[in-house]
Amino acid sequence: MTILLDHYEAPILIKNIQWCNERHKIIIKNTTIELTKTEYRLLFPLRYGVPVTYTDLAFSVYGCHVDDKVRTMMDKHIDRIRGKLRGTGIYVYCVLGYGYLLLPEVVQEEF
Repeated sequence: MTILLDHYEAPILIKNIQWCNERHKIIIKNTTIELTKTEYRLLFPLRYGVPVTYTDLAFSVYGCHVDDKVRTMMDKHIDRIRGKLRGTGIYVYCVLGYGYLLLPEVVQEEF
């Protein structure tokens, strides 16, 4: 099997994302992603590339404990964030039963 590296592009690293706290946006390569205040507050704790619990996110974003209603709100915001991140090489992963994790997107190629 031959692997062509002509079109290979190095993955985006989490540490290379620029975070603009005052404007609620992030910059990945040359792409600016505008986020709402709530979206930014959900994404910012994930900036280190380590999983963050639902409980910690709920408390830091909404100032309350996580319950079904809060969890549903978080999931909807994360879905919107994923849509905004589409094509950047970064993805918000769900760690089932635990929380969320921000990492480079895994792209599976078909051969």
